[in-house]
Amino acid sequence: MREYQRIGLNWLVSIQTRRLNGILADEMGLGKTLQTISLLSYLACYKGVWGPHLVIVPTSCIVNWEMELKRFCPALKVLCYYGTAKRRKELRVGWTKSNWYHVVVTSYQLAVQDAFAFKRKKWYYLILDEAQNIKNFQSQRWQTLVNFNTQRRLLLTGTPLQNNLMELWSLLHFLMPHIFRSRKEFSYWFSNPMNSIVEGNAARNDDLIGRLHGIIRPFVLRRLKKDVETQMPGKYEHIVKCQMSRRQMFLYEEFMARSSTRMALQKGGNYMGMMNVLMQLRKVCNHPDLFEPRTVITPFFMEPLNFATAACVVGPVGAAESGGELLSSRLVHPLWSGPCGLPSFDAAISHDDVRAEQLARLETPPESISRRVAIDDIIEPRPDKSTPP
Repeated sequence: MREYQRIGLNWLVSIQTRRLNGILADEMGLGKTLQTISLLSYLACYKGVWGPHLVIVPTSCIVNWEMELKRFCPALKVLCYYGTAKRRKELRVGWTKSNWYHVVVTSYQLAVQDAFAFKRKKWYYLILDEAQNIKNFQSQRWQTLVNFNTQRRLLLTGTPLQNNLMELWSLLHFLMPHIFRSRKEFSYWFSNPMNSIVEGNAARNDDLIGRLHGIIRPFVLRRLKKDVETQMPGKYEHIVKCQMSRRQMFLYEEFMARSSTRMALQKGGNYMGMMNVLMQLRKVCNHPDLFEPRTVITPFFMEPLNFATAACVVGPVGAAESGGELLSSRLVHPLWSGPCGLPSFDAAISHDDVRAEQLARLETPPESISRRVAIDDIIEPRPDKSTPP
């Protein structure tokens, strides 16, 4: 772990020791997942608290959390709770056992959908990744998760404040409803004055900002990359220019020549219209099929080949595989060595030793041929007399 990550771990341990909840709001890419896993490892190794912990993340992050947990703390038993209703019911078997699983990772959608099951279990830590998903306290998701039976709660987000301060109050009330109880008081003392400052209706009030920082500082830890850049490896950017294909250039120029495109880009045009033009051009540059799909005909598709041959050659050779006798290899010669340009059976025998040995294996003694095949009687399929023509 880097130095700033160890500082973050110490902060998480300190709020857990003081029986508080908090928000780890480091900028994206600073290792919030690693710091959280380190906290769970610390609780298991030094406090003897193995859980169970409930980690709720976006659906696309479930596998990543499972891999990180197994990588950095393999001693924890991790359950990825997802799948069909039948599959999830099977995963819930044994929830009442104390040594069931240490960490359960699931998505926001399934946590709300199966809330009846999650509410019945006592969790030690409830960890929400990308906690801006519960910024609206009136949403079903917020009202469902706030009723889960947990001892501690931890929110992970890179954007704790997106639109207004009331979103921050939603997160703080979710963590500690007994401290941040009144929404009206928070709005009166902080949200409304800050909105007036942002909109330019009031002058900057440093005292107000200082009081707000003093209230939320014990519960929120946020570091930016520029603050810890001396502890991070160097970043190198390489710009590689890619030439567009002929089809991309044609679609690009054809789209720019449209009258609707020129109207959208003219001075004073609609903002949404200009953004739509940029999105369409982006599709062309990424892949032309995103802009204009076309049917792809593979050259590997071809009609099946029908092969027919005489029964006197194929039939006897196939019969040998089932234990029957073979015809003379002279009958097989046109199929066996004809494509190689060998005009006669004797030429095929004297061509090389390998071909001579292979043809000898097909050879049948003359007395066997005379017993099975007459000179003027070639075996052919005979019609069934019981079946009318």
